[in-house]
Amino acid sequence: MPEVKLSVTIVNYNAGDYLFHCIQSLYNYGMENMEIILVDNHSHDHSIESIQNNFRDVKIILNSKN
Repeated sequence: MPEVKLSVTIVNYNAGDYLFHCIQSLYNYGMENMEIILVDNHSHDHSIESIQNNFRDVKIILNSKN
């Protein structure tokens, strides 16, 4: 596995489409050896399911409360 050159951490709480577009723009930028870590604070808007289905490389940390 290549060395990670950039780690991006995103904190989410019911951000919906904003979250999806944020992550999509990071992938569009095309940075090699980038990791995205998503910390979700118990969202109820199905944003996590959208990210899991569309961006399999995103590491997700699920918190039990906001």
